[in-house]
Amino acid sequence: MKSLQLQSSHYQYLEKSYKEYLQILGYANPTVQSYPVHIKEMLYYLEQQNIEHITQVDLNHINDFITYIKRRKNITHSGALSSSYINKSINAVNAFAKYLNSTGKYILDASPEREYNEVEERAILTVEEIKQLYEATFLPHRENTLAMGQRDRAIIAIFYGCGLRRTEGINFNITDIDLQQRLLFVRKGKGNKQRYVPVANKHAEDIKSYLQEGREWFLYHHNTCEQWQSMRWGKPLPKKKHANDEAFFINIYGERMQAFYQRLSFMKQRAEINKNVTLHGLRHSIATHLLQSGMDIEEIAKFLGHASLASTQIYTHIVNQWQHDRTV
Repeated sequence: MKSLQLQSSHYQYLEKSYKEYLQILGYANPTVQSYPVHIKEMLYYLEQQNIEHITQVDLNHINDFITYIKRRKNITHSGALSSSYINKSINAVNAFAKYLNSTGKYILDASPEREYNEVEERAILTVEEIKQLYEATFLPHRENTLAMGQRDRAIIAIFYGCGLRRTEGINFNITDIDLQQRLLFVRKGKGNKQRYVPVANKHAEDIKSYLQEGREWFLYHHNTCEQWQSMRWGKPLPKKKHANDEAFFINIYGERMQAFYQRLSFMKQRAEINKNVTLHGLRHSIATHLLQSGMDIEEIAKFLGHASLASTQIYTHIVNQWQHDRTV
């Protein structure tokens, strides 16, 4: 959709200033890049309907656009657009409405609801599968050191136990957790929102083990001549060149960890789980399990950092579907 050319100078200005708005509010870079693209598609659609100023736009026009993208063909692949793409467009529209309303110049009364994504349901693990994943973290393997197993359990603790988004976990620092109070602080969540997340006892224990042992292994050199010389002369072990003292998750180079796919694939394979295991799937799983346990949906929304209950309602649908499947 980047190839679309807007004719209205008014729309061109809104597209540019909307991107600046997202940057100022501290939205993640992928969001800053993608949301304006979705809005550009909406503005282009409006131009085709001879609507060339935002003051002419009402809720019906927004709903017509959402209907349009639900029916539009995928340009790069055959078939319709994915639920994920449609939901990103809806999220972009909601954020765009907030931007317009914050300017005080324009009012856009629009808050379209997200599509239910069946792909997300298939990524959800059962409580038993989470246990299998957990037990697989310390299975003997030549590429699975004690430190890596401790970090794997910390990954489960942060992304499943605390329900963090991928970017929240990547940006998470060691100073953002209080193990004594068993609280985790998300400094920069979606929409630049902050929140505190409670940490269960077992997850707190796994996080503590990783911080005190596993993480140190990733920060310092090991199994090298340099390490042997340091130990011989009673000197501290040398830190890796790019060691990051702040980041919670550290990769084998001592840098802030961003690629979790390999470790999740390893755990999935060792646990013999056939489902697609992703960081977002772990987040979906804890939300579903909390709802199954009887937690109020408003509390789950706070736990996940959802701005609207509409985003949390998806889990009600999933739990209801699971219960229906068991009775059929």
